[in-house]
Amino acid sequence: MDPSRNHTETTDDRSSTPDRRNPFAAGIDRRRLMRSSVAVGATTALAGCLGDSESSERVPTVYAFNTGDRTATVIDAESDEAVETVHVDTTASFPANQYGTGADSTYDTLWLNVSGGVRALDAHTLEELAHVETGFEPNYPNLTPNEDHLIVAAGGTTTIDPNPDDPDDHVIARVDADRDSETFGEVTDEIRTGYTGPCDVTLEPTGEYAYVADIAAETLRVISVDPFETAAEIDVGDPVGEGNVLPFMCTASVAGDLLLVENGEGTLGSDPDVPREGSESIWDISTPDEPEELDRITRDDGLPAMPLTSEIDPNSEAGYVFTPDADSVTVVDLEDRAVDRELDIGGSALSGAWGPHREKLYVPVQTANHVAVIDHAQREVVTTIDAGESPTGAVGGMIRPETSTSQQLRGSLASLGLEFGDREPTYCPDDNCYCG
Repeated sequence: MDPSRNHTETTDDRSSTPDRRNPFAAGIDRRRLMRSSVAVGATTALAGCLGDSESSERVPTVYAFNTGDRTATVIDAESDEAVETVHVDTTASFPANQYGTGADSTYDTLWLNVSGGVRALDAHTLEELAHVETGFEPNYPNLTPNEDHLIVAAGGTTTIDPNPDDPDDHVIARVDADRDSETFGEVTDEIRTGYTGPCDVTLEPTGEYAYVADIAAETLRVISVDPFETAAEIDVGDPVGEGNVLPFMCTASVAGDLLLVENGEGTLGSDPDVPREGSESIWDISTPDEPEELDRITRDDGLPAMPLTSEIDPNSEAGYVFTPDADSVTVVDLEDRAVDRELDIGGSALSGAWGPHREKLYVPVQTANHVAVIDHAQREVVTTIDAGESPTGAVGGMIRPETSTSQQLRGSLASLGLEFGDREPTYCPDDNCYCG
């Protein structure tokens, strides 16, 4: 990447994050204070007595990133219990190792979207391995099925200026994600898209093609991964009402047949001329380079609020659509192409992640400080798991990290409201996401 484009301040002309809320502004929850004080004492007593293990256990695990205190909650995805919450000095709102999360995967890197780029953490230690700068505040990563490349869409969001005087070219980057490679963590190619607003990226299971929602261009972009180039740009059609369609997030099924696209349905900008109502599009990607929209679900069809992003179960039976303004996850039956039900998750959630067996969906609920667990077979919330402050992003894996005593102690202290490090921001599209 061009060093002159490196992100340095969140208040420059590339900044698009709305007002941020400090989760500790109203004081510290008393139960959290008591629980954290016990943890501090226990961890301090063990300090100096524990050594790092040479190898990490392989077991179904989910990592939830708590933006409020820069910690990560490690969850046992078999018992659905929190193992520990440790300080990692960074955070993520949309981490997305879509294919490096299955039970058979040996991939051991967690890619986090941070303001200005992406960071790689070692799943064994939760320590940083690499930092890739894009120069744009919003970044949306996804891992290719062969786990060799990370594709990053940078620059797009619903709040970008619809008519900038001198806009920067937005970027889609391909990063070397193979830890055995000499160029691990380096940009190997990029596509400069112009001011198109690439808002998200997802991949179909062959790994030959990626899909990017270009919000300002009103297109669904099809990317050839190798060679790295635009293969097609598909017009997303007419809006449901006034304004534009505004496609901004997208999720391809691991079965390779369907793609869900979240649409703003309104106008761009932090103060849109036409309020965004939102819609959910279902696309056929059985011919990967020729996606075709099958249906669009609107508020009139039972969508309770503007959709933010989604996940699809392994058999393409249901789409789980995150509707944070309704404090719910909306289940869309993909065979009927209709809203099936709305799940109360106890608060507002931006995203979620499948556990490694892809039977349960883990949803960080940032306004409730817990992770809601949805069982796909039941299409119901089956339990909640306590997390850190403002859990926002999550990703699955098969590595149970061997964290250090220092990480554990700092995690306990951070839960009391003490700040450590630079408190690096991540891009968050809602004012109830504390970003820095």
